[in-house]
Amino acid sequence: MDIRFLTTFIEVVNTRHFGKAAENLYLTQSAVSARIKLLEEYFHTTLFIRQRNSIQLTQAGEKLLPYARQLCDTLNEAKQELQVQSAEYVVCGATQLASELTLPDALTHLHNAFPDWSVKAEVLTLDNLSRQLHERVIDVAFSTEVLKSEEVVSHVMERKALTLCQFAGNGKGDANGFVTIDWGAKVRDKVLTQFPDFRDAKLRTNSLSLALTTLKNEGGIAVLPQETAQRLVAASSATFFESLDDCFVNVYMHSMKSVRRVGLSEVIDSLAPA
Repeated sequence: MDIRFLTTFIEVVNTRHFGKAAENLYLTQSAVSARIKLLEEYFHTTLFIRQRNSIQLTQAGEKLLPYARQLCDTLNEAKQELQVQSAEYVVCGATQLASELTLPDALTHLHNAFPDWSVKAEVLTLDNLSRQLHERVIDVAFSTEVLKSEEVVSHVMERKALTLCQFAGNGKGDANGFVTIDWGAKVRDKVLTQFPDFRDAKLRTNSLSLALTTLKNEGGIAVLPQETAQRLVAASSATFFESLDDCFVNVYMHSMKSVRRVGLSEVIDSLAPA
């Protein structure tokens, strides 16, 4: 049985509300309900009495609660003890665009500044990034969107100017050749205000590398980081299509305000911008 089913059970007990438990665990309400259902199936009993405005424990739920708390506490203590005795390590997580824009430089920095540390890196959705950061599965997170949490401290790592770039194969500059990269709502609104015909793009993606591969193979137009566009123009692979005034994307670094592991604060602080 997954220990997360028990932590979900405890959170529902504490909040007496499936929705609030889901919010605290960074899950959907349906995911919380599914976990409780699987837990009830595992123990062949009903754990909650679900009423319209109230959730109460059954007698079986009352009996399970102290065991659930004891198991979770024991496993957390074991996890912390093993982490202390294991080699020093840091786990980085990033959304797709942040992994392409910032993560490689961050990993190089970590390898150079902390050669004795083991580094793990994963590409995650924004929701999973937030959840795993709060659960301390990952130690530091990178994204192109802000994480809204009072428990998290965030820094702007980079602000990248964006520009429209055109690749050979599409001379008209219309929506038939437009590739949309998900730079966020502000960039999307600015581009569509200036170029309403780009609303129906031929490809929508959250991957810069996939967009570039498509553009190089098929031609087209896309909003790219200015430094990337400059390299492509210098290599005669593309041309500037049109300027975008005050159009940029931020890359953020996130970490928990409370860092528990010895030495990890120094690693995280070294990544933060001066």
